[in-house]
Amino acid sequence: MKPFFVTLICIFILSHLIAQDIYTGKWTSHTDVNKSISGLDISLEIGISEKNILYPAQLRISLDSFNATYQLLLVKKNSRQLAISSQKYAVSETPFSLGNITSLLNGTLDFGKDIKGVPFLELNRILTRSGRNIGLKMPELKSYPKIHYPLAENLFSIIENESIIVKKQNNEPWVDNNTQKILQPKTSPTYFGIVDTIFAKTKYGSVKFLNNNDVDIISLKLNGNNIVDQIDSKKNRDNEDFILDTGLNILVFFADDFGKNGASSSSVNIQFDNTEKILDFKEIQNTAATFIVVKIFLKFDEGSITRFDNYPTALSNNNTGNNNGNNLNNKPSSLNRNSKLIGSIVARSQQITFAIWDDAVEDGDTISLSINDKWITKNFPVLKRPQFITVTLEPGPNVITFVAENLGSIIPNTSVLEIIDGKKRKSFYIETDLNQNNLIKIFYDLKPE
Repeated sequence: MKPFFVTLICIFILSHLIAQDIYTGKWTSHTDVNKSISGLDISLEIGISEKNILYPAQLRISLDSFNATYQLLLVKKNSRQLAISSQKYAVSETPFSLGNITSLLNGTLDFGKDIKGVPFLELNRILTRSGRNIGLKMPELKSYPKIHYPLAENLFSIIENESIIVKKQNNEPWVDNNTQKILQPKTSPTYFGIVDTIFAKTKYGSVKFLNNNDVDIISLKLNGNNIVDQIDSKKNRDNEDFILDTGLNILVFFADDFGKNGASSSSVNIQFDNTEKILDFKEIQNTAATFIVVKIFLKFDEGSITRFDNYPTALSNNNTGNNNGNNLNNKPSSLNRNSKLIGSIVARSQQITFAIWDDAVEDGDTISLSINDKWITKNFPVLKRPQFITVTLEPGPNVITFVAENLGSIIPNTSVLEIIDGKKRKSFYIETDLNQNNLIKIFYDLKPE
């Protein structure tokens, strides 16, 4: 193939990938501010993501004579939220530095659309129970020259309290010499929350939740899928198991809020065979952080294909659930839609329970579920309260398919699924539409490992 055509194909693929990403591009806002001549201008440029999870970004803030540019990392929490790194690396700040005041912007950027359909990101500051006491020393007005008092006071108030919404201007990704450096801890200009890469020898790992005396809410996600979602870190909890994909995996430990003692003090121990890694919000570099990221690289493992590919597809005839009088044995066209694998687990029990609910707004979503192309339930309404469905697995691989039957009043069709396997629980975020289903692979072994 000629180089010219290779280049065209690469450009086409890159453009397609960017077009599919709602976050990549430039976002801006202008706000009139009391006691300000020019008003507040904010520009946020977001680069191409790594695995649709890690987004390098650049933030510009301008208010009268103050102009600053910061580099930061954004991490996807779910389809509607990007978590903001505690560290905002100052490329330039004039006529003074904001220091740790920028940490008061920590939290999430929540995606939405206005009445005209224009996408926007709204700052949702992380919940704190102790005001500014997030473990970082904040600059005081008296530390600045008196000539800058009014401007600094205005900026402090805006960053800490004012509503901040930026609207999308274009889909052009932020490109800079430092764009990729932000994603690599060894080359980053500062620590953005990504720890050194772990090289795993086995795909099977577990998470041990360490003791925490404060009431922090935390989440843990692997490759965008929930290991645990918004749990109380003070309560004792059994270890959670997970399975790595071959190649690069991204595990993110989220602080969903800060406890009574200030910033999060939670920690977890990630374990595989003889390898351990503690992710700890109490470490100095993670003070007031909203996430800790660890990249885990798993070399090609024959076991990763043996578990599902070397078994015939098992068809289950023992499923229970509401079928609403539908014929459960005919494979409809809805099962032939494009499908996205959102997770794989190993079950310890032959009979497991699904808990399904809408974690946002109950908007009339209905879904259908099948196991190995056999319906479990049809036109199942997704409500705010959890509803439970019991499923009997066949030995070997079982493929659960989630099908959107409608899109409700808020697109796409979204819900949370928690799989209950004895005392073990694991959550997944389901996001389907009329063109794409979600899949979960569940392997049940009569002699589980």
